[in-house]
Amino acid sequence: MLDADQETIRAAADARLRHILTVACTHVPYYRETMKLSAAQLANESPRELLQRFPYLTKAEVMSRQRDFLDERLNPRFLNYVTSGGSSGQGIGLWRNKRLADIEKAFLTHEWGKTGFTFDKSMYLRIGADARRQAHEDPTRVIGNRLMLSPYHMDPKHRSHILSALNTVKPAYVHAYPSSASALAEIIRDSDLDFKVKAVFLVSEPVTQQQLAAIDGLFHAPASMSYGQSERTNLAFGGYQGGRYLPYRFEPLYAVNENRVEGASSEIIGTSLWNDVMPLIRYRTNDFGKIDANGVCEVIDGREQEFLIDRTGNRIPGLSVVIDEVTWDFVRLYQIQQKRPGAIRLAVVGKHGPLSAEQKDFVLGAQLKRWGTFFDIDLEEVQDIPLAPNGKRKLVETRERTAA
Repeated sequence: MLDADQETIRAAADARLRHILTVACTHVPYYRETMKLSAAQLANESPRELLQRFPYLTKAEVMSRQRDFLDERLNPRFLNYVTSGGSSGQGIGLWRNKRLADIEKAFLTHEWGKTGFTFDKSMYLRIGADARRQAHEDPTRVIGNRLMLSPYHMDPKHRSHILSALNTVKPAYVHAYPSSASALAEIIRDSDLDFKVKAVFLVSEPVTQQQLAAIDGLFHAPASMSYGQSERTNLAFGGYQGGRYLPYRFEPLYAVNENRVEGASSEIIGTSLWNDVMPLIRYRTNDFGKIDANGVCEVIDGREQEFLIDRTGNRIPGLSVVIDEVTWDFVRLYQIQQKRPGAIRLAVVGKHGPLSAEQKDFVLGAQLKRWGTFFDIDLEEVQDIPLAPNGKRKLVETRERTAA
C-alpha cells in the first residue's frame, strides 16, 4: 500500500481519517463533548472537510484532562503508558497498544528496508538513550543484533575500545542520534574502519548540514533522517548522500499533515491516521517547517524552544546559527545559548586544548559579521557541553531565557 499510486493512497488515508474522527466523536469523551457531529455527518461528509471543524490541540490541553482523550472502551491497565522526556519543556504521557507500535515500526521498516535493513536480523550500531552506560562501565556491549554504544562515552579516551568493538562486530547499519554520530566522527576516521556501512539512520533530534557532512565523511553511506515526536502525530523522512541533501517528505498514509501559519512561522500540525486508542486531532507539535501540497518540507526549522529572539522580537531558527567549516579544525563542540532576547552566547569546546586568542577572535568575528545586526554576541570557552539525561546534546539552549 505504501508504494501505491497517489490516488489509492489518498483514498486509503481518507478512509482511515473517517475512522479516526468517528471513533473520537463517538467513544472519546473530550471530542464527544466538544464536537457536535452527527453519525450521518461522520459517515457521509468529506472527512477532510470535517477535520477542518476541529480546533487545534495543544499539549497543555491534553495533559490537563488526559483520561478524556482515551477511548472509553479501553482499560488503561491493559495498555502501555509512555512518556516523553519533555524536550519542549513540558512532558506528555500517552496510552498505546502493541498494534500502534507495530504500525509505527512498519512505516520505519518500509523506508529503511529499501537499503536491506530489518530490525530483527541486520547487525547495526545503536547510539541512543537505550545504549547509555555508567561512567565506570565499558562504552559498548552487544545485545542480539545490536552493537550498543553509549552516547556518554563519546570521548577520545575511549577511542581504542570503541574502534575495536566496531571493527570486531562490523555493523552493516548505524541507528543513532545525529549529535552522537557526528561526535563519533570527531574521534574516529573513515580510514580506521575495516568494514563498510550500508546506511545511516538519524533519529530523535534536529540535524544540521555540518553534522550530515561529518557523518557522511566517516561512513560514506546514504543517511536517512526521520522526523516524528513522542505523540506520533506525524512522520517524515529526508536524506543525505555525498553532499546532496534530500528534503523531508511527510508520509501521507501515516497522518494528515498541516501547517498553522502565524506571521512567518509555519507550525507543523498532525492528525494520526492510526491512533484510535488516544486520538490527537490537529495536534500542535511546536515544531516548524513549511509543508507543500506534495508533503515536501525543505527544512524543519526546529522546535519552539530552539528559536532565538532577536533585538526586535523576531524569532530566528537557532539551528541557522552555524560556525564556519574551518572552525571545526580547532573546535570540537559548540552550543548557542540565550538567556535574554537580543543576545546570544556561543559556547565552544576546543578540539586540541584551549583556543588561542586569534582563534577566539576568528569564531566571534564570523558570527558578529553574520548575526551582529540581530544579536549582541559573546563567546565562552567551556570544558564540555554535557549531554541531557536522555543522551542527547542540545545545539540550542534557551531554558533560562527571560521574557522579552
